[in-house]
Amino acid sequence: MKTTPFRLCLVCLALSWSYVSAAEFSPENFALPEKLPEHPRMFFTKKKEAEIKEGMKTDPFLNKTVAELLKKADRVIKEPPSKYEIPDGKRLLAQSRRSIDRTTALAFAYRMTGKKEYADAAITEMLTVCRFKDWNPSHYLDTAEMATAVGLGYDWLYDVIPEEPRKEIREALLKHALKTGLEIYEKGGWWTTGKNNWNEVCNAGLTIGALAIAENERAVAESIVRYALKSFPVGLSAYKPDGAYPEGPGYWAYGALFTGLKLMVLRDVFGNDFPPLQAFLKTEGLATTGDFFMSVASPQYLSYNFADGGVNASASPMMFALSHLYNRPDYAVWLRAFVEKQNRYSSGREAVFQALWYNPAGTESDFAKTPLARKFSGVQDICTMRTAWNDPNAAFLGFKGGYNRANHGHLDIGSFVYEVNGIRWAVDLGMENYNLPGFFGNQRWNYFRTNNRSHNTLVIGDKIQNPAADCKIIQFESGTTPKGVIATALVDMTDAYKGQVQQARRTAQLLENGEATMTDMLEGVTEPVRWGLMTQAEIEISEGGKTATLSQRGQKIRLVLDGDAEKFEIASATPPTEAENQNRGHAMLVAVATPKEGRVQIRVLMKPVAN
Repeated sequence: MKTTPFRLCLVCLALSWSYVSAAEFSPENFALPEKLPEHPRMFFTKKKEAEIKEGMKTDPFLNKTVAELLKKADRVIKEPPSKYEIPDGKRLLAQSRRSIDRTTALAFAYRMTGKKEYADAAITEMLTVCRFKDWNPSHYLDTAEMATAVGLGYDWLYDVIPEEPRKEIREALLKHALKTGLEIYEKGGWWTTGKNNWNEVCNAGLTIGALAIAENERAVAESIVRYALKSFPVGLSAYKPDGAYPEGPGYWAYGALFTGLKLMVLRDVFGNDFPPLQAFLKTEGLATTGDFFMSVASPQYLSYNFADGGVNASASPMMFALSHLYNRPDYAVWLRAFVEKQNRYSSGREAVFQALWYNPAGTESDFAKTPLARKFSGVQDICTMRTAWNDPNAAFLGFKGGYNRANHGHLDIGSFVYEVNGIRWAVDLGMENYNLPGFFGNQRWNYFRTNNRSHNTLVIGDKIQNPAADCKIIQFESGTTPKGVIATALVDMTDAYKGQVQQARRTAQLLENGEATMTDMLEGVTEPVRWGLMTQAEIEISEGGKTATLSQRGQKIRLVLDGDAEKFEIASATPPTEAENQNRGHAMLVAVATPKEGRVQIRVLMKPVAN
C-alpha cells in the first residue's frame, strides 16, 4: 500500500495511520497533522494532571511522590536561575541539566497547586537560559538537554506564559536548538548514526523542542521530527539482542531516560498507533532492557558499574515507562521498592517523571518467576547472580566478558563485583575525569581506572589487556545447576590477553550460602600472572598468605587462595599520576602466580563470616 502525506485533521490522521503498518511507514513521508493536540501536549496533559490528583487520594506511593516533588520545588524556588558556565572549557551540560531540574520541578508544582509563584520562577529560569548566547552546540548534549528543559516548560506552562515571553522562548528554541540541530541532521553529524547515548539524547531533546512550538514553526519542526524518526532506530539498536547496554548501567540510565522521553512523547502527541512508535517498540532487546537494569542493581541498589559509571544505581522512571509500554508490572514493583527503600522520590532532573509515568500495577508475586541469575549478550557479555530478590543482605556477583572498545568501555574483561551482607567487597572504581589528556583518545588506556590494573581481573607481566579484545561468556548455567549452586559462568578471556597466552579462561560461581569462587586457567603463559581484587575493606592476611580476611562496617568475609599463586599481598590503589583520582580509602588485594610449564591455575574462594 502506498503511503500518502499526513496533512490531515487529527481524527483523520489517526484513521490514516491505523491503515499504515509500521513496515510501510517511511520517515520521509512524515508530516505534522494540520491540528496538533492542545497544550500541554507532552507527558503532563490535562488528563494526566487529573489522573495524578485522583490517584493521590488512594495511593500512598503516588501521594508521597508528589509531596516530595513539591518540597523539592520549594527548595528550587529559593535558588538563582542557571548561569552560562563552562567550567571545563567544553561542557555547559551541568547547567542544562540544572535547568531541566529547576524548570520541571517548578512547572510541576504550579500544575499541582495552582500557585503562580512556581510558574513565575519557571518562566524566569526559561527566559534566563533563552538569553544565553548559545546552548553550546559544540557539545551537542548540552543543547539537546537545554531544549528539553525549555520545551517542557513552554508546553506545561503554555497557558500562563504571557505572549511576549512565549515569543522569546520560541525564538530561542528555534535559534539555539532547532536550527543548529537541523544543520547537523543535514550534514549527517556523527551522533545521528551513533549507537550510543548521544543518539538517544539528541534525538529526544530536539523532538521535544520541536513539538513544543510546532504550530508556530511548522516547517522546521516537521523537518526535525522527520530526521529524528530516521536517526533514532540506530540509537535503539544498542539494546540488541536482549537489552544489555554496551556503555554500562550508568549510561543506560541516561540514554534510556531519553529513549523513554522519545517513545512517550510520540505516544502522547501522535497516539499509540503511530507507525514509527510501533516500529520502535519492536526493536530487538528493548522489551527486555528493564531486565538488564534490574539485574545489574544489587540488593543494596548499588550498580554493577562496569564502564564509565558510578556505583549508585539510578531510580530511573524509564522502568515505569517500560512497565506501561510492555505490560511489565514487575518493573513497576521493582522501581517502587527501590524508590521507597532508598527514599529517591525527588532526586535527579528526571524525578517528575516518576509521577507522570507512575504505574501502580503489580505485587510481590510478580517476582515469583524472576531468575536469580541472568546472562546478557551483545557488545558487552555480562551476567549477574544473586541469592535472593528483596533481601538487602543477599549475596550478589556481577561478572563480564565484553568488547574493550565499546563506547565508554574499560579494559575489564573477566572483572567482577561481589556483595554480601549489605557490603560491596569487590568494587569497581568507576569513571575517571573525562578532561584528562587524551581520555577519549590515544591515552585512554594509560589511566589506572580504565585499564585492567585497577579491575578485579588478571594482569600478565604488568601488561594491559588487548584494547580490541572481544570476549564472550561461552558457558552459563542457572536454574538447572547442582544443588546449592545459584549459577556458574565461564568467560573465554584469550583475546583479552592476545600475545600473552595461548588460552585464558575464568569461571565464576555463586552458591546459595553466599560463597563465590573465581577460577582461572591459563595455558601458554610465560610471565607472572597477577590476580587482583579492589576493595575499601581493611585487609588482614594470615595462614602464610593463603587467607585474607576483609573487614568493613562490622562485617567480614574470608578469601582462601588455592592453586599456583603463592600468597596474598596488599598493593596500592594509587595511580601513577597525580592528575588521576587518587582512590583514597581503596587497596588492591593481589596474588601472583609464576607459570609452571606454561600453565597457571588460580582459585579464590570468597565466603561471608558469621558474626
